[in-house]
Amino acid sequence: MNQGTKTVTQRIIINTDLDIVTARLRAREVAREIGFGTIDQARISLAASELARILTLKMTTPGEIVISGVHTAGHIGIQVTSIDSNDQNLEDAVGQSIQEPLKDSALTNAISLVDESIVEHVGAKNTRVTLMKWLS
Repeated sequence: MNQGTKTVTQRIIINTDLDIVTARLRAREVAREIGFGTIDQARISLAASELARILTLKMTTPGEIVISGVHTAGHIGIQVTSIDSNDQNLEDAVGQSIQEPLKDSALTNAISLVDESIVEHVGAKNTRVTLMKWLS
């Protein structure tokens, strides 16, 4: 991260289409703060908005997007995590609520824009998707 700059974790509750825009803008802000170039800022913000879009279209209860800077041994980057708080997991919701082409493209598009991704089941019904983009 830029010297002298402290990255704050951004949490956005996802309920409506407006929250998708908020997630996109906040992801871009954090990416810029970390030092990503314009193209990577666009990729990161698009990935965040794709995760938020999945949450708004598929979930019956609010979800959450968490955006934060990451500093590991040898890597500096950004992490975008979607957390559902629904009775059905994200994968089931995507499969049941969207046509097959959109199901394949929504999460796949988000994952293709970043360097690493983790899709994990949390509890019996919830899914957490974590996307990471590393600063070159």
